[in-house]
Amino acid sequence: MQFHIPQYIDIEDKLFGPLSLKQAIYVAGGLGGAYMVYRLIPGYLFISAPIIVSIAVLTWALAFYPKEKLGKPFIEILEAGVNYALKEKLYTWKKTVQEPGLDTEETFIPSQPTATPAVPQGTLSSASFGLDIRGPKKDERHDQNI
Repeated sequence: MQFHIPQYIDIEDKLFGPLSLKQAIYVAGGLGGAYMVYRLIPGYLFISAPIIVSIAVLTWALAFYPKEKLGKPFIEILEAGVNYALKEKLYTWKKTVQEPGLDTEETFIPSQPTATPAVPQGTLSSASFGLDIRGPKKDERHDQNI
């Protein structure tokens, strides 16, 4: 008995003609935003036209930009950019200098060089050296019985 293995499970279903649900929502939102700008700024085409064009470009990028180009969907890139622009940044490479106060007195403690640890010369160190070089000793009685 053979079973049918589903293929192309990472491709979204096309619900509205050639558009998936997510693409249709982006396109509808872009059209609605462009229409609202057109209705709110009716007489000033030189102001509303660049806004409408920028909404159209953003809508196209959200709906149709292939995620293979950037490695992830454009909405995630846009979210990361907005988070970077709005959130507080931590600059760790900037050196902060603390200036001592007038009332505080600093004491200088010279640093001592660290001593090199001594290598033990007992039987344990020679045994471990022998194991590292020669390997464990074989039991001769065990080899004769085989």
